[in-house]
Amino acid sequence: MTELGRINQVFFEQGFVVVKNIFPEKKVKKLLIELKKIKIKSAEIKNKNMHYTENKKINTIHDINKYIKSGEVINFSKDRKILNIVNNLLGEKSSVRNIEFFLKPKKTGLRAPFHQDNFYWNISNKKALNVWIACTESNRKNGGVCYYENSHKIGSIYHELSHEPGSSQKILGKYLRKINLKKTYPKLNIGDCIIHHCEVLHGSSVNKSNKDRIGLVISYKGQSAKINKIKIKKYKNLLKKNLKYLKQKKFLN
Repeated sequence: MTELGRINQVFFEQGFVVVKNIFPEKKVKKLLIELKKIKIKSAEIKNKNMHYTENKKINTIHDINKYIKSGEVINFSKDRKILNIVNNLLGEKSSVRNIEFFLKPKKTGLRAPFHQDNFYWNISNKKALNVWIACTESNRKNGGVCYYENSHKIGSIYHELSHEPGSSQKILGKYLRKINLKKTYPKLNIGDCIIHHCEVLHGSSVNKSNKDRIGLVISYKGQSAKINKIKIKKYKNLLKKNLKYLKQKKFLN
């Protein structure tokens, strides 16, 4: 079986797949240098989708592609190896829908409650996925991503406002307790990535370790991807409520 064949098989069986050594560490280091500039730029333009920990360290930066148009981040999103895998999984040509950094600083990095990305995206034919690229080591100890294996097959689950920064919706515990599926915490080294289905259940815990857990997340959609306009409007209204709550609690500047 070819590597593309393995990736395809595992992705559709589990809902996510780990791809090792997709980027050399030298290239990732250049990305981290650019991250410093992105932090400054994000603060300058007052990005409303930049969230902070209680001690004012940046936890997440969303919508980076809206104001960063060149550089390492954009190069990563256009990398041929990534695009070849993504287009193969989606069964068609793709485009970037969003670029984000999940920084999760040591000791204070926030959790991401369990959710399905497509509850936010509302893509009717599910022609979308996320590529999570490890810029530092990522594991269970420093708040690495956790997945419910095969959960992309159970359909959309009810979410409610999370009242937490970085991930506006969450799946209630009473629903999670009914899901009898294996939970997996992939262990990643710098330059590895996880590619996950838009409806796989995933989340992460707080980072209590002495190591930052930094990930670049690029989401792609297929050329045939269609957004449910009614659902996306409803979601955006919920997002506004969550942002208003966070501002009141001073998670946002």
